[in-house]
Amino acid sequence: MPSTFDDFGLKFLYPDNWQLQSRDSDEASDGVTLELPRGGFFSVTKYHGAPPLDVVLEKIASAMRAEYPEIEAQDQSDLDDDDSEIIEFRFYYLDLLIVARVIAMTIASQTLVVQIQAESREFDAGEPVFAAMLKSIRDGLENR
Repeated sequence: MPSTFDDFGLKFLYPDNWQLQSRDSDEASDGVTLELPRGGFFSVTKYHGAPPLDVVLEKIASAMRAEYPEIEAQDQSDLDDDDSEIIEFRFYYLDLLIVARVIAMTIASQTLVVQIQAESREFDAGEPVFAAMLKSIRDGLENR
């Protein structure tokens, strides 16, 4: 049975065995992070003031490059049917290949960023769940 997240104007479904970690709001954004049972996370950030997607993505990419100098980044925006901008990062941490996908989108005049990160095998196994959660987020914002 899925659980429902409903706060700061976002409503979406997520697996009930994922651990919800709320974050403190600040003047720039509100957000929530869900921890996957076998490692990794699914993070949703809603920005105030609808900053441009490319500005938000560049800040995230800069932070990732600073943390992981050997990181590889690939623009995946052309793989999505909507107006999302997507960057996928791959890097090694403790001999594990980590995949981090950052999806920035504007829905109902709101800038939203979803970051999904996990070890590559866990990431691949979770793809259907991640896709369903993204659809739930988009549907929730478009119907408000």
